[in-house]
Amino acid sequence: MGEVRVRGGHSVEGTPVLALRKAAGHLVRRAQQRHTTLWSHEFDGVLTGPQYAVIAAIGAESGLDQRTVGERASLDKSSVADVVARLEGGGWLRLSKDPSDGRRKTLRLTALARTALADVTRRVVIVQERLLAPLPAATSKEFLDRLRLVAYAGHPPVSGEAVEQVLALGTTPGHLIRRAQQVHTVAWVEEVGRTVTSSQYAVLSALWAHPLGIEQSAGADLASLDPSTMADIVARLVRRGWVTRTRDPADARRRLLRLADGVAAELAQLRPAVDRVQHRLLTPLSDEAARVAFLDQLSVVAYADGVPPAAAS
Repeated sequence: MGEVRVRGGHSVEGTPVLALRKAAGHLVRRAQQRHTTLWSHEFDGVLTGPQYAVIAAIGAESGLDQRTVGERASLDKSSVADVVARLEGGGWLRLSKDPSDGRRKTLRLTALARTALADVTRRVVIVQERLLAPLPAATSKEFLDRLRLVAYAGHPPVSGEAVEQVLALGTTPGHLIRRAQQVHTVAWVEEVGRTVTSSQYAVLSALWAHPLGIEQSAGADLASLDPSTMADIVARLVRRGWVTRTRDPADARRRLLRLADGVAAELAQLRPAVDRVQHRLLTPLSDEAARVAFLDQLSVVAYADGVPPAAAS
């Protein structure tokens, strides 16, 4: 018999909400946030991860057009256009007409970029090493191999020859985590739809784990959301009638967030779709043992600098 929990006097068979520490998509998002933080500390706004991905794609193969660069860097059409424009404005790359096709423009790195590339890549390597540092050295390669399968939905590209001065994006942890997040986003929209976003679900899961109520800032930490995003999500969930805000009986100055009575039934209806998302994300891994091991490793990477996963169970 499944676990029985109670909300508002009503018992619920099974657990209607997936715990954050068991949600592959949440762990990927938190790992991506940690990578972004490490990157920001190293580069301090000089260069972003997606910008390096574009530089690496161009540096690895000359004569690429913007569409192909976007595909190599795992960026959509709008994002790659913005990144290319910023890099061009910063003197990192130039657009030129393809001599064999006047309608086609190719991208090339400038002399300035070529000069700076070795040092930039050295610093990118430092970020990747810090990202994986929480893992035991013996398991880092195993984790990276599994992450690569997840990031490319089971069809990773064949590794080409190593290129001097740039990292191979298909084996770079931060890039793979960003790709895995994109895989999760697509799966979420297709399975769950737009009725509840994955970030909203993370808040609901955090509140489910704390039936007596939790402060908004603590909920944001558990759901891995910044204060502004958390405030917006809570406001939406309150208007929807899924979340309530009440005064803390121990401190009238504080407001506690709780799941509204009766919402468990609606969450239970969502649970199969949420589970399918996690299954799709992990399907490329060979068996259940590999999936469990990957989640354990991903949890270590994701929570190395923050709330331990047990707090979100």
